[in-house]
Amino acid sequence: MSGWSDIRSGVAGQRSSLVESLKRPDEVQLRLLQRIIDRNRDSEFGQRYDFHSVRTIDDYQRRVPLHNYEDFRADIDRMMEGEKNVLVADDVQLFETTGGSTGGSKSLPLTDAAFKAIRRAVLPWLDDLITSRPGISGGKAYWSLSPALRRQSHTSGGIPFGIANDAAYFGPDLAQSIGSTLAVPASVASIQSFSEWRSETLRHLVGCRDLSFVSVWSPTFFLHLLDAIADDIELIASNVDPNRGVELQEAFSEEPIQWQRLWPMLDTISCWCSSSSRRYAKELAARFPKTNIQGKGLLATEGVVTVPLADACAAVLAVDSGFYEFEAENGEVVVPWELEPDQTYSVLLTTEGGLYRYRLGDRVLVVGQYEATPCLEFMGRHGGGSDLCGEKLTEEFVESALGDIPGFGFLVPIVEPRPAYLLMLDEAIVNPDLEQAAANIADGKLMDNPQYRYAREIGQLPPIEPYRIADPLGTYKSICMQSGQGLGDIKPAALASADWGEQFGKAIAL
Repeated sequence: MSGWSDIRSGVAGQRSSLVESLKRPDEVQLRLLQRIIDRNRDSEFGQRYDFHSVRTIDDYQRRVPLHNYEDFRADIDRMMEGEKNVLVADDVQLFETTGGSTGGSKSLPLTDAAFKAIRRAVLPWLDDLITSRPGISGGKAYWSLSPALRRQSHTSGGIPFGIANDAAYFGPDLAQSIGSTLAVPASVASIQSFSEWRSETLRHLVGCRDLSFVSVWSPTFFLHLLDAIADDIELIASNVDPNRGVELQEAFSEEPIQWQRLWPMLDTISCWCSSSSRRYAKELAARFPKTNIQGKGLLATEGVVTVPLADACAAVLAVDSGFYEFEAENGEVVVPWELEPDQTYSVLLTTEGGLYRYRLGDRVLVVGQYEATPCLEFMGRHGGGSDLCGEKLTEEFVESALGDIPGFGFLVPIVEPRPAYLLMLDEAIVNPDLEQAAANIADGKLMDNPQYRYAREIGQLPPIEPYRIADPLGTYKSICMQSGQGLGDIKPAALASADWGEQFGKAIAL
């Protein structure tokens, strides 16, 4: 297809450029940090922390403390009102909004330099992907990067919220080429009605027999679309080409559904594959056994951390896209070339969009090295655990404990009337005869945690109580969206935080 040919030409050489940087991360990181410091030395933030005297990484670390979002909020609020030269000297092109699992929303500035930093990661990834998986260029693509159903708006200072078209992340030179490959027109993303957006998305996807590439954040997002297709297949089949309708009926006439027959050219699905998304990525792999499931790198709204390359053992640190530090569990802060294998760290990010030594909140495990740069696996959110009575359950541990439980289920800590855990199960998948067995399995596996076992043995915690509800994933997503997350950004967790108990209890009328 001509669109893919133009994309291939447009990204040619980007992978090689990144690989050269990966051979000398210390030089590249110091140069990038110095560029950020030099550009913003006369901003309010630069003057506040004496950027004029920063010459080395040590200088920067001595002068600038670690920051959370709240430390930047007042400055960002002023930037949203239109004030310039606050955190960055460059003009802010737009703000992106994100949110935690239960917290309020955060607004993050993106400058032209910040967009270029993103492209220095995503263009090498796309170059690598086209080279290693040439089958993706044989058909159409479905991209879901920005939240669906987002209404375009502006700050009080007139600065846009959100990017108008996902293809713009790849730059103006590629946006038109990428647009020509879309299975679902970009205009569908602007539909404000959820039912209409879903109907149009499904109609275009199902009608696209030559779908060859899917890029989404969460695998549950795509699984949700697949389930919606299954629910409405007769209606959808009646609104497509008759020959296509016959193919659909044949694919859905078998049990289980032959999803691969729906899109026989589907070469690659790019999505989160680690931490709480691991089991859902495996479900996608089971539905599409001939399709490559590629794990995405860690690309937060705040900035890029890692990028996947086909011949790397895991996503590799995107050394061209930000300045990175890592906080060890003992509080020690190290730079990339000081990371220790098999150790877990929290990410600190300095960006070209105005975040400095920012605690991203994501934890990564050092799993190897590519050239001279570490490869990192996303392990979950820092502090994203539960500790009702000293058991200190973590997201990844609970994820493992629930791995054999069918359907979407997750553990909810309850504080009142006494500490306890509820296991939410999908009543459409787990029947009443099996709910207690599911809870017992989870309870038994959690006993591998000695603090949990102790709390259970002395009666601080009762056995896990199963609770079957209709559409637990939908309820989970609804609460996340109410807290500020976009539909396509939601990462279903195996373990809810303690303050989720009240919210989820209200949602299911406990």
